[in-house]
Amino acid sequence: MYVLLLIGCTSKDISKDIPKEGEIVTWKQNPNLIVKAKLGPRRKHIPDQFDNEFYRPEREHYLGQFPIDYIPEKFPAITQEEANTLPMPDSNRQLEFYLTFNREKIEATDGFAPDHKDQVRVRIKGLGLEMRENNTDTKKVILNNITPEYVKMDSKFKKFGLECYRRIFSDEYLFCYADSNIPNVSGVFLKVNTRGRRPENGESIEIIGNNYESNKYGDIWVQWETNLNNWEKWQDIDNAIWRLLDTWNSAPSSQKNN
Repeated sequence: MYVLLLIGCTSKDISKDIPKEGEIVTWKQNPNLIVKAKLGPRRKHIPDQFDNEFYRPEREHYLGQFPIDYIPEKFPAITQEEANTLPMPDSNRQLEFYLTFNREKIEATDGFAPDHKDQVRVRIKGLGLEMRENNTDTKKVILNNITPEYVKMDSKFKKFGLECYRRIFSDEYLFCYADSNIPNVSGVFLKVNTRGRRPENGESIEIIGNNYESNKYGDIWVQWETNLNNWEKWQDIDNAIWRLLDTWNSAPSSQKNN
């Protein structure tokens, strides 16, 4: 009986810590990127076989799902003392948010793939140690991947303002890249699957966009996923991500940059 009561109390306490829509949170991605934001709609959890071991909703840094033209409230920069007290995120629960096109009413989930063709899933991660030591940015990643080892060098073509190459193993898979319009962001690197094959559940991940930025917000890797029908909107996605991060960022260093 004591064990059952203890489990019940523990579950109840944890549920209180799960962020709710409309709450204002302050989450540290790193000392130079600390978001202070009002949470958007919560997403539905899709259980899997690893739930008991890895599902910790109270630790997730998921901001919500927003229209791509969403303008969030801007909060003042926090103090250095407050910033020092904030914990770093779990390695597998770093900053996330979703964007939507056409103001679609989409039920957001934490399943494997995007929930709808008009949804963009965005994840912010830290650069790995080797990438930080090498001062890696998107352009260096592009140069390392646009080689005979990975692409057909004579297959280059332009599409939607991107330079694209066909992959060695299939003409249906592409590497594409372009410069970014955002200051201190070196470029955008896309992995495109034009085949459009879908898994059994959910939409396929047909485009994966990446920014590897060693000189922006203290080393971050921005990764986004969306459906092939949003290919021509890659620049709108890139612009929206950085605009939102700039608005949400309340790190002490952000005051110097504004």
